[in-house]
Amino acid sequence: MMRQTDTRSLQWADKTMSVLRADQLEACEKDLAGLPSHCLFETECSDLDAEKLYDISFYAEEDRKSADRTHHPVLHTVEELRNRVLHSFGPEAALLSVEEHDLLVRAMLFGGRTPLNDWNELIPARGLVRRLWCRVENVGSNATLILPSRLCATVLMLLAGDNHRDIRTIVEQVHDRIENTLYLLGAVQASGPARDMLSLLKGTVAEDRSDLVNRFLLSGYDYVYNRSGSLLLIHPGLAEPERMMDISYTEMDPDSLSRASESINDLESPLYEQMLAVLQGAVRPEISPEDAVEDLIILAKQEVPWKDMLDVLSSLLICQSTPEMRSALKNLSDRVPRWLDLSTSQVQ
Repeated sequence: MMRQTDTRSLQWADKTMSVLRADQLEACEKDLAGLPSHCLFETECSDLDAEKLYDISFYAEEDRKSADRTHHPVLHTVEELRNRVLHSFGPEAALLSVEEHDLLVRAMLFGGRTPLNDWNELIPARGLVRRLWCRVENVGSNATLILPSRLCATVLMLLAGDNHRDIRTIVEQVHDRIENTLYLLGAVQASGPARDMLSLLKGTVAEDRSDLVNRFLLSGYDYVYNRSGSLLLIHPGLAEPERMMDISYTEMDPDSLSRASESINDLESPLYEQMLAVLQGAVRPEISPEDAVEDLIILAKQEVPWKDMLDVLSSLLICQSTPEMRSALKNLSDRVPRWLDLSTSQVQ
């Protein structure tokens, strides 16, 4: 989901990963609440709804960016949009983000209706709505994702096919690489993962579908556009992406990425465990000790000054910080590798 919050004027306690994530989810909830009440594939949907559905879809954004600048806007019909969606339904279902795919499978298994019990499910639900497959009912505490019956049977048949399973294996592989890269570097130009995925998709039913690969990236990760208009995927805890707009990103081969991730894990695991131990029973009830430690680690990766790290720690607690907490935080702050500057870390 696109990062829209300008955090530059905020204190670091107000731009931890937990806070940034809550802001994203709140924006997503407001977005869902303003969407049409009908889904494209429901019988109640008429041509009067078609233009509203088109406007909130991926198609509208993609058509605006089309190289064919001579194309003139036209009014859309339900039948035309349905044909457009169904034409790519198979490869698009295979190239859903990991969270979208999980949600789609659950909705299919429950006959086309599944409650959104976790607030984090709002973003993948929004992705499925923008694909014109689903709608969300009763946005808020009782939100439910609706998958029309016409699509349930189609999804079931696709899931059983070898083509779908083969492409999902590729998706999981690329997703893991992106997640590892974002944790190592904080941000990555989307063009690299896109090329990687398109190469792996050669010979499949999703070959050369750069539009669907782009949807996968937009649905599955936080992102911004840099000054040249290129898509930049960012870690959900990166508070000031504008500081990384002009940095050159070196793509890592899978083996190097795997080794670097293992090294980072070996270094950070004891720091995580030490900090977690001293925070047990001391953090505010609305945040878990695990999330608090993760927030602090991600801030350290952004070279947040020591005084601000102490302020953030205090904001997470229901008591005064202890010498043991401050000692663990100092150890974490000093030793966690920084984003986009791994050469200065202690990873060997």
